[in-house]
Amino acid sequence: MAEKLKNRTIRLKGTQRGPAFSESAAALLRDVKGVTQVRVTGMDRLAIRYDVRQITMQIIEALLTEFGYRLNTSFFCRFMRIICYYIEDIECNTGRHDQAECTRDAFITRYLKRPHGCRDHRPDYLRRYL
Repeated sequence: MAEKLKNRTIRLKGTQRGPAFSESAAALLRDVKGVTQVRVTGMDRLAIRYDVRQITMQIIEALLTEFGYRLNTSFFCRFMRIICYYIEDIECNTGRHDQAECTRDAFITRYLKRPHGCRDHRPDYLRRYL
């Protein structure tokens, strides 16, 4: 089965956080199965290449949203997003693949790389009494 590589641009919201914000989003996506290349092309832009038979734009953006990255919600970005989702949905339905497995693998990979432990950001003295 031939690869169907897609080149897309993801626009993030939150440039006030600095250039490390986009770089951390790119680092997250580099570990995802099906994503072949991720580049930071601006403070709020990522250029991504992925195989649509393994993962779709909708799953990639859902993954970013799940981990706290906000997507640009301008009319143009929402419109382009809907078109991409529609086109990829049609392409994926012709050559069925298991998106649930790809999504699960992406979340498991990210979960294993994150630090675990106490995530309560309150000071120790407040945690004991509340």
